[in-house]
This record gives sequence, structure tokens and C-alpha cells, in this order.
Amino acid sequence: MKSLIGITTILTISLSAQAQNFDQLLNSVLSNNQAVASSRYANESELLNLKSENNLPDPEVEVEYQWGRHEVGDKFDINVSQGFDWPGVYRARGKAIATASRAMEFLDRSNYIDKKLEIKLLFIDIINARKNISLLKSRIGIMDELIDKYTHGQERGELTILDINKIKIERAKLNNSLSSIESDYEMLCSTLVGENGGKECNSLIEQLNEYPDDMILPVDNYEMMLTENNPMNNFSSLMSQSQAQMVQAEKLSRLPGFTLGYHHSWEDGDVFNGLVVGMTLPFFSTRHKVKAAKAMQQSLAYQEESVASQLHATMMGNRNKALSLHRQLDSYGKALGNDDNARLLKMALDGGQISILDYLGEMAYFLEARQDYLDLQYRYNQALAELNKYTLVTE
Repeated sequence: MKSLIGITTILTISLSAQAQNFDQLLNSVLSNNQAVASSRYANESELLNLKSENNLPDPEVEVEYQWGRHEVGDKFDINVSQGFDWPGVYRARGKAIATASRAMEFLDRSNYIDKKLEIKLLFIDIINARKNISLLKSRIGIMDELIDKYTHGQERGELTILDINKIKIERAKLNNSLSSIESDYEMLCSTLVGENGGKECNSLIEQLNEYPDDMILPVDNYEMMLTENNPMNNFSSLMSQSQAQMVQAEKLSRLPGFTLGYHHSWEDGDVFNGLVVGMTLPFFSTRHKVKAAKAMQQSLAYQEESVASQLHATMMGNRNKALSLHRQLDSYGKALGNDDNARLLKMALDGGQISILDYLGEMAYFLEARQDYLDLQYRYNQALAELNKYTLVTE
């Protein structure tokens, strides 16, 4: 019993260390990723542009100089004026912008999670390629042993030249498959270098041997994550609130605006100073703006509901998919056992129980079964990564 507890403890520590290492590798790439920084600055630029719309208009300075044909002297005028909307407009816009600023923080976080998931899926692609490469290389190694063994056996009449050629043809097929996967693998590694800010990733890639130890959680956990851990919910909600405040600002903008200024005039040796007060009546410039703002508010409200329903449907779809793949994996795992079929076939061949042709056929069958199993593992871990998207660290 103590032994069982010890083994369980060691396994738990091992899985925890594996998860921690996998997350460290993700964070390492994210820290060098330029797309995350680019997205953050793009959102900041959009927010600054929004803030600039709430600034006062630039003050106007006019200088006027006139001269006449008679000796009555020249005329000189200076006007300095400043226009502004109804005071409540700036306050309402300021509230809308402050709310939008909080929304942008959640958008940054959402973009971060999306990029982290993208890199995690790239890691899973690389792990899958490495597993398939390892499998094919092991099978090619077996074929090389057979070619070496039976080439000498053919000299003693144990196998015909046709039998040797069959082994070589099977080896060539495996080599072609290996070359194709290695080409894909090199492309994946190049993609990872790009995600890593152009820095080499050889030591990082060497650590990508096993999939992360994710698991399928109860539905209630995912329901809670969609509500509490999903930054897009917060973003949509805050943007809807911001637009409601913008509607109020547009309503206030229909009230009169004002212009205040100072006027200085010099004429016939006399100097005049005075104040300029004006009023803007926005009968035409604000037409349809309130309606447009309300329409946008309604659009954002529908978008908020749509995002929530789509995320829920996607979550349920990914969970059902992961459960189905898990069942298939269990079934395949029991049938394949410990993948000792290659050794057993070799023993049967050496013992003369099967011919070389039977051996090659059975090897191809079990290779295809093993590749199907690896493909199931790959698709299962893809589904798990997408399903557990909001378990990723967002800070």
C-alpha cells in the first residue's frame, strides 16, 4: 500500500512538473512574440484616437491689416477665439472613453490568450510530427536490419532476390513518408522561430516530447470559465456601456456651442480692445448622430449576446469532440497494447512461422494502426487545447 501511495505521489509530481515546464516554454515564446506587442500598441493607438475626439477645438488667431488710398492711416486687427461644445458633452464623452479604456484592457488580454493558444497548438503540431518521425525511423531501422541480414541470407539461398527487393521497396516507401513528415516538421520549426521573435528554438524544440497533461473538466467548470475567465465577455459588456454613454454625449451635442474671444483693433492712432462672444446652433451638423449612436448601441448589445452563445456552442462542441476522441483512444490503446507487435512479428519471421511477404504485410498493417493511434492522440490534444483555452494564464 505504501508503495502504491509512493508511486502515485511520484506520478502526480511528474505530471505537475511536465505541465509547469510546458507553460514555461509557452511563456518563453510569448515574451519574444512581436504580434502580442503589436496588438497591444494598435489598441492603444485606437484608444488615443478616441480620446483626441474629446479635446477642445484648436484656438483660432486672426490678424488683419488694411490700408487705404487716403492719408487716414492704416487699420490693424487681431482676433483670438476659442470654440467649445456644450460643457456636459465633454463629461459624457469622458465617461464613454474611460469605459472604452477598461474594455481595451480586456481586449488586450483576449488577444494574449488567443496568441498563447495559437502557440500551444503549434507546440502540439511539432510534438505530433516528432512522434511520427520517431515511429517511422524505428520501422526503417527494422527494415535496414532485415536488408542487412537477408542480403547475406540470399547468398546462401535463404531468400530470393525478389524477396530482398520487396523489403527494399517497403523501406523506400517508409523513407518517402519520413521525408514528407520531416519537411512538414522543418516548416513547423521555422514557424516557431517566427513566433519566437526570430530567435532560434533548437533547445526549446528538443523539450517538446510529450503532450501537455490537460484533462476534460465537468461542464460546470467550463460554464464558469466562460462567465468569469473569458475577457471577451467583459470587453463586449464594457463596449456596450461605453456606447450607451456615447449616446448621451450625442444628445447633449445637439445643445448650443459657444465661442469666446478677444479682439484688438488699431485705427487712426486709436486702440480698441474688446470681447467676442458667439453661439453655434447645431441644427445640421448633428442630424442623425443620435440615431446612429443608438443603432451602434443596439448592434453591440446583439453582438454581446451573439458572442456568449457562440462561445458556449463552441465549448460544448469541443468537449463532445474531446470525449469522443478519448473513447477512441481508449479502444485503440487496449488493442495496440504496449506496441510490441514489431518484436513479435520479428520472432515469428525468425522462427519460420511466417514468410517475409506475410511479415511485410503485417508490419504495414500495424504501422498504419500505430499511425492512426498517433493521429487520434494529436486530434485529442488539439481539441483539449481549444477546450481548455481559458485555463491559460492571462497575466
